Amino acid sequence: MNTAILSEKNFSPYKMISDFESKNSLLGLSGAQSVFIGYMRKTNQLRDDIISMTLDFYPNMTQRYLENLSKNSKVKHNLDNVLIVHRVGDVAPGDCLVIVACWSKHRKESNNAVSDILEDLKHNAPLWKKEFYSDTSSKWVDTNTQI
Repeated sequence: MNTAILSEKNFSPYKMISDFESKNSLLGLSGAQSVFIGYMRKTNQLRDDIISMTLDFYPNMTQRYLENLSKNSKVKHNLDNVLIVHRVGDVAPGDCLVIVACWSKHRKESNNAVSDILEDLKHNAPLWKKEFYSDTSSKWVDTNTQI
């Protein structure tokens, strides 16, 4: 069961979650599911003309990091299951960037886990973002957006 997926292609987040559930027989086991789905915006805190972004990564390191994050979160938050999906490569505004889905007996555990996983991904995951703008300039992102 793969609970951490890196994807170089755009995906339907709801289909990913549904496929994961159907393959992992979670129905009836968990009383709660918490989900965060993040999309690429064409804006940031300084600009409103982002036309694309590249998420650079080191495949083995990044995959291992996401797998460990999933496994550790499952234990820390007493989860029944975890799914982390993250886009890499070239991304356009409106593309899905990230899915974090957690299943647990009760809502508090899954809600807390989703929040913790997102903060970890944002600040610690080995992913590097480069934004491209309508004026043909580009910039590596060296700060994260607000919480």
